[in-house]
Formats: sequence, C-alpha cells, structure tokens
Amino acid sequence: MTASPVSAPAPAGPRGPRAAAGGPAEGAAEGARRTLLGVLGAGLLVLPGVLGPVPARVVAAVAAALACWCLLVAAAGGTDRRGPTAFVRDRLGPRAARAATALYFGGFATGQAAVALAAGGYAAAALAPGGDSGRRAHVVAAAVLAAAGCRAWLGPRGPSPAARRLRLAAVAAVAAAWWGFGGPLPGSGATGWWAAAAAVPLLFGWVGLEGAVPSAARPRVLVGALLGLAAAAALYAVLTAPPGPSAPEPHPVAAAVLGAAAAALCWSYCRTNLQAAASRWTELGGGRSRRGGVLAGAALALAFLAGGTAAGLPAAFPLAGPGAATAALYCLIAVAALRRPRPKEHTA
Repeated sequence: MTASPVSAPAPAGPRGPRAAAGGPAEGAAEGARRTLLGVLGAGLLVLPGVLGPVPARVVAAVAAALACWCLLVAAAGGTDRRGPTAFVRDRLGPRAARAATALYFGGFATGQAAVALAAGGYAAAALAPGGDSGRRAHVVAAAVLAAAGCRAWLGPRGPSPAARRLRLAAVAAVAAAWWGFGGPLPGSGATGWWAAAAAVPLLFGWVGLEGAVPSAARPRVLVGALLGLAAAAALYAVLTAPPGPSAPEPHPVAAAVLGAAAAALCWSYCRTNLQAAASRWTELGGGRSRRGGVLAGAALALAFLAGGTAAGLPAAFPLAGPGAATAALYCLIAVAALRRPRPKEHTA
C-alpha cells in the first residue's frame, strides 16, 4: 500500500526499565524517528508524481484525522509492540485478523499499480522532458511491474535495514530535487469535489503508521509519534503543492538523471512491496507458496493498472485501491481499540 512495507512487529515485553517508563532511552525523538521511518517511502515520489497538486488543507485534514486515530489506538495500548494484526486479533478474534491480513494483501498489490505508474511517468519525463508522456508512462509501468515481479520471484530477501535507510535518503533527495524544479509531472490535480476525494488516495502516504502507534503509557514516545506524523504531513503538503509560476524548467540532462533515478527507486519499492504482498498471501492461505503470492500480487496490480487505463480514468485512480484498503484497515483497528482484549483460552 504503501509507501513502504510494514515493519515486522516488535517483540512484546519491556525494553528495559527506562524505556518502559518512557524515559530518555525512548523519548519523543525516538517516537518521531520510528514514525518517520515507518511512514516515509515511495509516497514521496508517488503522491507528487501521480496524484498531482493537492490543497494543503486536504493534507492537514487527513493528518488531523490520523492524529485523533493515533490517540484512540494509543489509549488502547498501541500497536508498536506486537503489530496491528495481533492488536486486532486480541480484541476482535481471528476472523477480523484475517480480514486485516487480506486488506494488507489487497492494498500492497493494488498499490504497486500506482508505484509502477509513477515509475513510468518519471521514465517518460527523463526520455522526453516536457512532452506528452501519458501512453509511454503506461507502457513503462507495465514493464516495471513485470520486472519487479520477476525480481521478487527470484529473490525472497528484501534490502537490509541499512539499505532501506539509504534508499529512503535517496528518495527524499530525488523528491526534493524534483520539487525544486517545480514538480516532474502534472498529475491529476485535486480541484472541486476531487479535492475532498483526494483524502483517500493520500492515505497511501501514511501506510506504516498503523504499526507505529505507541501506548499512551509512554507519553513522551506518543508525543514524538504525533510530531513525526505532523512532520510527514508538512512534507507531503510541500511536495504536493501546486508549483509556483516562477518555477524553473529542469535542464534536459538534469531531468534525465532525476527521472531515471526516480524510476529506479520506484521499481525498487515495487519489488519490495510485492515481496510483502507475497508474505501476506502465504499468511492467508497457509500452504500457499511465496512465489504464488508474488504472481497474485503482480497480476492484481497489472489488472488494476490496465483497467484504469482502458476506462480512461485519471492517473490517480491506482491510488484508490491502496487508499481504500488503508482506510478500511484503520477503521478495523479503531473498532478493535474500542473493544477490550478477549480472554485467552487455556488448554489443559
């Protein structure tokens, strides 16, 4: 769905007396760092390149709603210790947990249509700056999905934590460079009724938050998490803002380099997220293979991309899938937060 794959749930239990108390070992800075590392990712390139200009008030409204959601989940104990699926299972049972896993798979799979389309748009911008890149972007997007699927099929292992951090730094640098040139692509534009509807696709940029909410018993970490949420919102508001009239046109060489770099980064995230979709697929089917999950995820993403293209829908359409899945997942977690944990069954 994502902007970045959901991190594995942290092990349950305290992390030392000072950390459990929300002391210096686990303060506001740590909470903000975890939130930003969990949330930021491909969305820095996908949202500006596919969704297009979005009013800052829409970004602020989404962030405010997510902040309220975080407070509700934090009051129920948070999700950063055991993960959101276990959080739902403890309160709503295994069927609800299975529904959460299915939402993850659907969101990850359909989201790769948007990531691939962004890669196609950046590649087209690199090849023909300022030209009509619509058809070329869709052709490249299909190729990106196929190549990412093949790589995910062959390599079960994703990048290491250090490589993920380096990739995030590269994404931020490329996104900032494109922003400095006034934005790489026109996107769909969020005007009129679409400005309000853009709130759902925008949730693509906050995938990962569902597993990074600390307990209210650690107030400093919770404050840091909310600060990280606000920082991500400010970043998205800047990157998706309409370009100014005086924004310079990128030099063809700069456009080629930045476009190629952005396309390669989007491909990397597409591969990683297809691997994450395959993991959810195996969780859903038990005996299903990981490679079958890669095929299922890639096929669903390709069908989503082809359907939107055939229907002549705007470039932001592929974001509707992961956005809706994310919204449904967050609603499910909110319902779980309103319920008490189910009593554990004891066997003789």
